[in-house]
Amino acid sequence: MLRPRLLALRHSRAFSLSSSLAKPKPSAPLSTTTTLTSTSTVLSTAFSRIQASSLGRALLWYGDKQKKRPYWTQFFSTVVIFLLSDLSAQLLVPWITDDDTTSHDDQETQLNNTQTTKGIPERYADNTETAKGILERYDPVRTLRHVSIGGFVAIPSYTWFMFVHNNFNYASKFLSIATKVVLSQVIYAPLFNVYFFSAQSLLSGASWTETLQRLQVTLPVSIINSAKIWPAVSAFMFLYIDPAFRAIFAGTIALGWQTYLSWLNQVAAKEVRERELLASKVPV
Repeated sequence: MLRPRLLALRHSRAFSLSSSLAKPKPSAPLSTTTTLTSTSTVLSTAFSRIQASSLGRALLWYGDKQKKRPYWTQFFSTVVIFLLSDLSAQLLVPWITDDDTTSHDDQETQLNNTQTTKGIPERYADNTETAKGILERYDPVRTLRHVSIGGFVAIPSYTWFMFVHNNFNYASKFLSIATKVVLSQVIYAPLFNVYFFSAQSLLSGASWTETLQRLQVTLPVSIINSAKIWPAVSAFMFLYIDPAFRAIFAGTIALGWQTYLSWLNQVAAKEVRERELLASKVPV
């Protein structure tokens, strides 16, 4: 009596097991885990290669100095940026250096006699000016003035950007970045440009009246052109660049920007002088 029951129980269990094995298993849902993993692996590999290179070691060294001594790092970084920007402005666009190193009477003679091609003196437009001639016109005093202006503003600029970085952080990342970009353009950019052009003018020996005239020429153009470049640069920087490397990233962009400001400053100085020369010729 017991044996038939045991046989029936075994048969029932075997049937249940075979039925469960026979049922097709539902296919596993597709997941993006594999894709994300592969992307992460690629980025990790690329970062490792950059980190192992000379550039990577230099960036890591800079980041370490930035964390340990942020103010000194910012100061020397800014000095180097302003130094290179003025060198590029003087050596790559040499005709604008004549304005600072030429006397008032000589400037009047040049204004009357110099022929230009698209605003460029003819002797430079046809590429006949030699490298030796360019170096002879190099003005080290102007470079010293430019570097001093940069060194003086280095720490205030760093303090401002760290203030913006540590504040205005909202739940919406887009709102946070947009706020920081707008503040930089509305507050920092105009103040910096006023400081830069005023200091350049006053340190070169210009009067307050000439300085105000130079600001009238340079400020509108510089602010408009700044709005074309820096919002996109700032947004990219806040999104993708680690805070430790934001200074060097912005500095790389600022190298070209400072070259432009240096050039614009000299153009404004020339325009103010030309106005004075023309006004002196008008009979009273």
